[in-house]
Amino acid sequence: MKKGFLKNSFLTMAAMLMLWSVVSCTNEDDKLTEGKATIQFKLTDAPALAYEEVNIDVRGISVGIADEFAEEDESDEDSSEVTWIELDVPNPGLYNLLDLRNGKTILLANGDIPAGKISQVRLLLGDESNVVIDGVPHILQTPSAQSSGLKFNLHQTLLPDLAYSFVIDFDAARSVVRKGNGTYSLKPVIRTYADAFGGSIKGKALPARTQSAGVSYVQIIQSGDTLISLPEDDGTFLFPGLNPGLWDLTVFADTTTNYRDTLIYDIEVKAGEVVDRGEIVLHNN
Repeated sequence: MKKGFLKNSFLTMAAMLMLWSVVSCTNEDDKLTEGKATIQFKLTDAPALAYEEVNIDVRGISVGIADEFAEEDESDEDSSEVTWIELDVPNPGLYNLLDLRNGKTILLANGDIPAGKISQVRLLLGDESNVVIDGVPHILQTPSAQSSGLKFNLHQTLLPDLAYSFVIDFDAARSVVRKGNGTYSLKPVIRTYADAFGGSIKGKALPARTQSAGVSYVQIIQSGDTLISLPEDDGTFLFPGLNPGLWDLTVFADTTTNYRDTLIYDIEVKAGEVVDRGEIVLHNN
């Protein structure tokens, strides 16, 4: 199994390509231009609490450029209406999703593509994806993503001579499914957002998790959309790329302690802004 190469890569991310502009598709008459746009995809995770590792075998990423005369339909995933451009994947292989949380990302793929409308992304997975439970790896069966690639929508218009960066947020907790026969399959739950899209919520949940003193994990909810963060050793947490609006935040206490959960309602998130909740301290029952 390939493991341990992710952490050293985090330090290189600051030197990667900056997000200059993200322009939503607003003109139905936009056509594919002769210019080139630079694009990159990075990976992050909404963590899974029940697993020691969730290793995804990434082998390739392609971007689907909408046909010049095709009618745009966000529910349509017919590959006949897109032209697929394969991106460069510098480090194909296993990525442990649980190493990527609280805003940490790693570069998956980049390259130059024709400017214009993009409609889909296709993620090609290998056959070595696995989940580790009690030190034992279990193969994750992903037949469709291995054969034809896992496709998901990303509707954006890229302008020539500009650079774009997107984050693939892979929800490990909801993506791993245990079957009745004891095997595991991967049914990916993914959201994709521009690097500077939406807003963020951050803070510090105390007592820190390092000494099992109180905090178990942090959760935020908006209209049924639930995201989870495992705080860092010092208690800090971050939820990036959030939809604007009101979010409810819960800091869950370790059930083996006498601390009680803390709820904060109606945290207002605005596009392009970071909401810093500061220190959130759990109290005893």
